[in-house]
Amino acid sequence: MKKNYKWIILITCILVYSSANLVRLNYTGIASYLMTEWQIGKPELGVLGAAFFYAYALGQSSWGSLTDLFGGRKIIPCGVFITAILMGVFAITDNYHQAVVVRALLGFVGGASFVPCVAVIGRWFGKKQRGLAMNLFSGPGGGLGEVWSFLLLPIMALFLNQGVTVFGMSSWHAATFIMGIIILVIAIVAYGLLRSDPTELYTDQTDTQITKENKSVHQKNNYKTIIFSALKNPSFWIFVLIWQGFTVCLRLIPSWLPLYAATFYQEMANMSKAEAMIAGGAIASFYVAGRIIGPPFVGKLSDWLLSKYNISRIVILIASFSITLICSFFLTLHITSAVILVVIAFILGTGINLLSILNTVIAETWSVETSGTLNGVANTITQFIGAASLSYSGYMAVNFAIKDGGFNLEYRGIWFLVMISVIIAVLASIFAFFYNKKREKMQKMIY
Repeated sequence: MKKNYKWIILITCILVYSSANLVRLNYTGIASYLMTEWQIGKPELGVLGAAFFYAYALGQSSWGSLTDLFGGRKIIPCGVFITAILMGVFAITDNYHQAVVVRALLGFVGGASFVPCVAVIGRWFGKKQRGLAMNLFSGPGGGLGEVWSFLLLPIMALFLNQGVTVFGMSSWHAATFIMGIIILVIAIVAYGLLRSDPTELYTDQTDTQITKENKSVHQKNNYKTIIFSALKNPSFWIFVLIWQGFTVCLRLIPSWLPLYAATFYQEMANMSKAEAMIAGGAIASFYVAGRIIGPPFVGKLSDWLLSKYNISRIVILIASFSITLICSFFLTLHITSAVILVVIAFILGTGINLLSILNTVIAETWSVETSGTLNGVANTITQFIGAASLSYSGYMAVNFAIKDGGFNLEYRGIWFLVMISVIIAVLASIFAFFYNKKREKMQKMIY
């Protein structure tokens, strides 16, 4: 049981991350209800999303450092519990301005999920399995939360809009409250099952691969020395430029794809708003399927290519960004088939959710013991970029839209923003590949 406990840790982290993704995107699946009830448009929706991510950015470094210092077992359940309470508060908000404040609070507390879980997983899994574990975490974990946001929430909201109430609430209010209860259950599970690292379970200091790795780090290096050395290294800041590509894509594509698909169905199939939102959520679910199925496979592939052929994980990043760029361009065109939209959604679901490969590269470049802090610093910077892009995305949609030009022209400004970020990430990835090759060659010459 002890030998396989790392898989229990992984499953628990997947549940935690699914709750985080539900919270960050909960407004997208019920966007049409919010727009009608609060009389808001696309710019306000962008601000509603950005309010979460600006605060989320502020929390990254602090939650990551707290995890390194006090352990994920204490930090993660605490953050998830507070998140559950705030979801209940969001369910009873009755205007746009209240919602912005609650979303900001949810954003800051939401920082207790991704980076802390990445740090915990990095300490439980050795180098041979770390790529697979990280992508199992980010794929199914994020995908489950997005299924709740894109499909389950609008279906529940539609059902609860037919006179059914929960604690006196109906429609999206009741659906959101139910999700808060689910998150509370996840907080309790996390408190019972999480362990910060193997030493909390293996009291006899069993020499697993990861325990050996952590021991050697403590013996050879000082925590602060590694942190400052990484921050002074150009590679770290190149990784930040790569990371922003993932962050911007993850902020814009899942946030706008359901609404884009709903508009597609309203225009191409003459559906009502409620029917189109559910159909749009179904299209977005194929994005989720890509996220669930693709990243674990790609993570395993990156482990195999690295161990067997010494092919850098960065090659995978270059390929994924290139494919994402092509798919984003197709979204600016007038798509007439739902099948094509499904294929694009599936590919994007895989391509933009390979961030854990970059997290793995960072952990392997410096240390799993400092991954919480380093990933936190990088994530803080990129989350601000992502939040800014999300807050501006609604205005981009309006500024680049052509009246009566079709659903694709209504949203093309958003996809332009995605493409700019992805081009930067591709160039940074190519630079990182050749920079690391040159550094490895110099190290071989020295030794």
